[in-house]
Amino acid sequence: MIVSRLPNPPLWTAPEIAEAIDGKITQWGKPGSISSDTRTLQPGQWFLPLVGQNFDAHTFITPQLSAKGAAGVIANRVSEDWDLGFVQVRGNTLGALKKLAVFARNRFDGCLIGLTGSVGKTTTRAMVALVLESVGSVYQSPGNWNNEIGAALSLAGMPRDAAFGVLELGMSGKGEILELARVCRPNVRVILNVGASHLGNFSSLLEVSAAKGEILRDARPGDVCVLNADDPLVMSLPLPLGVKKVLFGRKQGSDVRLVSVKSVEGGHKVEVVLENYEEKVKFLISSPGQHLALNACAAAAVATSMGIPLASVGKSLSAFVPVEGRSELEVAANGIKIINDVYNASPVSTRCAIDTLKAIDCCGKRVAVLGDMLELGRTEIKLHELVLLHCLDACVDLIVIVGKRFMVAADNLKLGRKVNMVPAYDSENLAPRILEYLQCGDVVLVKGSRGMKMEKIVNAIKSYSLVRN
Repeated sequence: MIVSRLPNPPLWTAPEIAEAIDGKITQWGKPGSISSDTRTLQPGQWFLPLVGQNFDAHTFITPQLSAKGAAGVIANRVSEDWDLGFVQVRGNTLGALKKLAVFARNRFDGCLIGLTGSVGKTTTRAMVALVLESVGSVYQSPGNWNNEIGAALSLAGMPRDAAFGVLELGMSGKGEILELARVCRPNVRVILNVGASHLGNFSSLLEVSAAKGEILRDARPGDVCVLNADDPLVMSLPLPLGVKKVLFGRKQGSDVRLVSVKSVEGGHKVEVVLENYEEKVKFLISSPGQHLALNACAAAAVATSMGIPLASVGKSLSAFVPVEGRSELEVAANGIKIINDVYNASPVSTRCAIDTLKAIDCCGKRVAVLGDMLELGRTEIKLHELVLLHCLDACVDLIVIVGKRFMVAADNLKLGRKVNMVPAYDSENLAPRILEYLQCGDVVLVKGSRGMKMEKIVNAIKSYSLVRN
């Protein structure tokens, strides 16, 4: 495979936009990429305003948008004084965005990898992209753009001359991944795991498994399906005829097997050993968390299915840097080590984070600052109780709980009698006083669902000097 430079951002011409959405060019504009957010819009981009129940982004089509350097808008209407590009949308703008995504996918000749799973999607996506960069230009979805809008924007932003595209496919209900997969049409389809997330919309893990398995339904002969051999729910999913099945995991017989993983260098790094039928490789991931080894194993399964040697995979993954807000180890100026894992939380990922906290060398206290895990349905309190019991098993010195679900769970367990505990209703309430409970040398895990805004706690720990008596 020929190595090439990372391609430039894709340029959509006004005629291409009009063709893709079956729209009308009312005013010409310069070629540019596409944005749906005026807050992050860059000069030269086309703005596509989305409309919801309580908002209509057409209101942002103003002289201020023009002053930001927009190339034009893809919209139903514009203000009278709009003097830049305007491709008029005949229906709703979300439908236009989906049409742009389909058009972009149809003109893309590279290999598209689609990943789903209850946990680990973003980290594994970053690992896959890192490995593939060794053989060609790679485009990966920004951030965690994995829902209906995010996946469409990701496709619309994919350079047509990239060798690989790596996209996340997420869901909160039935049928969503099927729709995303039909738009993205991955050549390589990956299911990382099935766990307790989004249970508010499902009655069981079997239903979650079926929803994740939608990514496989329309796979065509010759497509590669990469599956977690250690997860019975994943392995029970039916596969279409003619696809190539590739297994990863600890289980014997996996195409890429995780032979061993251990924390090293005081828990700051992870040593991983992988093997396939031809070779074995050992490498270090410069980030805490043994759970990263299985993400690396999945990435290796994707890469080796394309003919990349396992040794090359190990070399690439040794340069892996954590995605922001996911298992980031930071040392604040006040001497406190922070495991910044604030982006999101589920029971599985939170237990893994607690294990990471336990593995890191500590000359002070081990502190778990845990925000509520959301969208867990009827079993949410029980699942919060299990996480707190895992903290006890891990001998955490101080547990700081944020949110009503953890507070109810702690009360049910009478946790205050068993361990030092600090309750808080929300992160905003806790942030100004968190340093009252910490000292230099402590290792602090901060984790919670996105809606709990746990980054406020991380920022508070990093921003202030310690309180002294």
